[in-house]
Amino acid sequence: MTGFRPRKATFVQVLFLISQITWFAGVNVRGQEPATATQHVIVDRIEFLGNRRLRSETLTARIFTRPGDAYNEEALRRDFQALWNTQFFEDIQLRVEDSPTVANGKIVVFVVKERPVIRRIRYEGLHSITESDILDRFKERKIGLTVEGQFDPTKIKRAEVVLQELLGEHGHQFAKVNPQYERIAASNAVILVFKIEEGPKVKVGKVIFTGNHAFSDRKLLRAMHNDRPYTIPLYFTDFPVLSKTFDKEKLNEDLEVGVRGIYQDNGYFKVIVNDPIIQNIDTARYKLGVPLPKVGKSFGKAVNITIPIEEGAQYHMGTLKIVSADPDKTLSLKVEALKRLFPLKQGEIFSADKVRKALKNYTSAYGEFGFIDFTPEPETDVDDATKTVNMTLKFDEQKQYYVRRIDFSGNTTTRDKVIRRELLIDEGQLFNKRLWEISILRLNQLNYFERIEADKAAEIKRNTRDGTVDLLLKVKEKGKQSIGLQGGLSGLSGAYVGLTYQTNNFVGLGETLTLSTQFGERQRNYTFGFGEPYIFDRPIATGFTVFSSQFRYNQQQELSILENQQVSLNPATEQNYTQNSTGFTTYVSSPWHRHPFARLGVTYGYTLTNINASTNAAQVLFETLQYRSFAGPSALRGIRSSKITPSITYNTIDNPQNPTHGKSFFYSVGLEGLGGNTKAISQAFDTKYFRPVNHHRNVLGFHLQAAFTTGYGGDEVSPYNRYYTGGDDSVRGFDIRTISPITYVPVATSTPVTFDVPNNLGGGGVSSRTVAVPVVTYTIVYPGGDTQVVGNMEYRIPLIGSTLSMDLFLDAGINGILRRSQLKLDPQGLTQLQSEFPNAHIGNTLPLAPGSNFAPRTSTGVEFVIQLPVIQAPFRVYWAFNPDIYYHTVTAPNSSWYLSKTFCDSLPTNVCDQIITPTLDNLLKTPQTIDFHEKRSTFRFTVSRTF
Repeated sequence: MTGFRPRKATFVQVLFLISQITWFAGVNVRGQEPATATQHVIVDRIEFLGNRRLRSETLTARIFTRPGDAYNEEALRRDFQALWNTQFFEDIQLRVEDSPTVANGKIVVFVVKERPVIRRIRYEGLHSITESDILDRFKERKIGLTVEGQFDPTKIKRAEVVLQELLGEHGHQFAKVNPQYERIAASNAVILVFKIEEGPKVKVGKVIFTGNHAFSDRKLLRAMHNDRPYTIPLYFTDFPVLSKTFDKEKLNEDLEVGVRGIYQDNGYFKVIVNDPIIQNIDTARYKLGVPLPKVGKSFGKAVNITIPIEEGAQYHMGTLKIVSADPDKTLSLKVEALKRLFPLKQGEIFSADKVRKALKNYTSAYGEFGFIDFTPEPETDVDDATKTVNMTLKFDEQKQYYVRRIDFSGNTTTRDKVIRRELLIDEGQLFNKRLWEISILRLNQLNYFERIEADKAAEIKRNTRDGTVDLLLKVKEKGKQSIGLQGGLSGLSGAYVGLTYQTNNFVGLGETLTLSTQFGERQRNYTFGFGEPYIFDRPIATGFTVFSSQFRYNQQQELSILENQQVSLNPATEQNYTQNSTGFTTYVSSPWHRHPFARLGVTYGYTLTNINASTNAAQVLFETLQYRSFAGPSALRGIRSSKITPSITYNTIDNPQNPTHGKSFFYSVGLEGLGGNTKAISQAFDTKYFRPVNHHRNVLGFHLQAAFTTGYGGDEVSPYNRYYTGGDDSVRGFDIRTISPITYVPVATSTPVTFDVPNNLGGGGVSSRTVAVPVVTYTIVYPGGDTQVVGNMEYRIPLIGSTLSMDLFLDAGINGILRRSQLKLDPQGLTQLQSEFPNAHIGNTLPLAPGSNFAPRTSTGVEFVIQLPVIQAPFRVYWAFNPDIYYHTVTAPNSSWYLSKTFCDSLPTNVCDQIITPTLDNLLKTPQTIDFHEKRSTFRFTVSRTF
């Protein structure tokens, strides 16, 4: 290992070489007869010795002297300097010899020693940063130090400085970087090694402000985003948890943007934030934050920062003038209209932030009229006597541009007209920057291309003479064919998996072709769909979907999961059924001409449903609920739903998969009953809102959905069309279809009673006899609600680009029955029950369990989402804690029975009074009771997103 000592030709060395040249020339002159006026000394040839990687022809091209030229010492000095400036050599010698073949000829010899080649670069002792970080910083600073590059001491010194800066940004202010090299034997190459001693990581210690009176220390510290500690905010103070790493550049940013900014945004226009006083200190902290046995302390470095502030006086807004930067030209827009855009009124507290926003608004306003090079120049006149800031805005409008041509590149499959129809500006029109940005947003919503940036993807070529621009929009297509995967493991729905194949840009015309399937232990779905976004080259979208689904309901399994224990139900009252549905939907929508992101649409759907009851109780449930115009066994077969749904949609969300900003609204009203045998009206509302936070690094998302449905014309909503909340798409901590009111359905069944009767045959004795006694019992069911409201909030933190993210979430939802009259028995079924059991008090409206109707549920937790670029599916695992759960003991009403006189007369004397009645009293005095104990926490893996 050799210590690095850069070699270069010193001034003395150069003088020595020049004297050598002069000495050689003098020797040759003295050794000959004096030349006559006609004899000239010429350069016979030029030789290079010692060059191995560089060809002699390349070096000859670098100098000015050529064979046959007159010998000139000044020219040779210039050639020597030219070779040295190439930075190819670490040593150069120049010799001049007499030519043995040419009279009066000289041979010029350059003896060079090439700089070695760097074969490898190693970084020893590196822990806090990666080699990738170093290479990125070298590329950013244009260091030019690479493998197979020449050994350049200047570049190595610059790399050393950059390495120290990079380590300092990661808290290692006392890092030492020592570059060394190892020569590789038998070759002119070296291994460059950076010996690094990172030293302790320097943390931010105490931050002290002096001279501040207008703002508290806490408020000023919160304005320092880079240096304030991680804290738990309390009402009057903040509880520090973890200190941030010290970085001098970030501290300067906090002083200028944070501290100085908060003062100037509140009128302290002449505030002075002096240079901070930095004090390095040694620290000793417990490793786990608290003293524990056998757990020592960690020692490190920290800096205490003292920030002196001179607040000065508070200033108010004075007069505002808006003039043209060119005194010979008037403004194109009216001055009064421009003044109304300025957010500060005369006499208000001056705010630098509002001025910055005003300049941005003026740039956008002029951009709508083709002034794409508009530049506002603010000038301030501070009146210290009145403590006001008078402002003059000079507008340099420059040229107004029209669009001459719009071209596209990168769309190898997508046709030009598919892109052009999303643009709101056309050739020959003013170049409206706002409409151009909206057009880019519309293209991003298509999800045909990689994310397009409005200010980067377009190449604008100006023609200042004609006042026109040519636009070249560069796009990069996504794979038009995508395979989506859905699935997970849920208690009620069991293990399930879904596969979706979608062509979202069929043959480059924008059509969508979808084939999806989902199957699991309890449900199965098949769907085929086709969508056309532009029909007959008009912005009218249309399409259709054909589907088939099956759902298997098992009441015992559902109750076991809800109670978190095994539950046994009476087979006579257990409700199990299978629902099979097939149908289709078709839709058409058109944009609302007043709003570019709003659409009006109408959807028609037809569904044929058959219900196969696995138990007698389930059959009675569907036969006796009044959700159709007829009852009895026919109520389970041939349920036809014909539904038309008009809707309105507004959507400005930038990306359907990974949104960062925008909002959407959806509202629909569905009318069911035109052509089918079910009648219902439903309303649905859904809204989303995404906002970038934390300097656009994270995303805050909100989601709200609400729905209501009711029957009409004397019919109720069918049980399978009611709302069941819970699951991955609503309230994550609860299982699918578990948030619902609880009701009791009367079921007519029978109970066997055995009694002894005397044997009238010879021999005497008794014999056993069993009779079936009709009884009415109440079974606990989930009818679903007619109203539901669900809200979701997420704070999304990207960890690895768009591939891995961590989301903090809070879900809340309620589900209930608003119209109790819509949950009643069919008149025929009710009459039959009342006739069989005249002594039972059976009403036509089903009773609800106390506390189950509109019982709020909340869930909060953290989830990790992995989205692979090849498989368009978000894989996620999440843990949820449920603060609000349903924790009640549900008791069904008492069972009833009726013993008619005919039935009792058919039995031996006194059997009804003395045997059957006491037996039924003993058997049925305890009604069905279930303890609902919903889980407090859930850990789950799924392939989906909530919103």
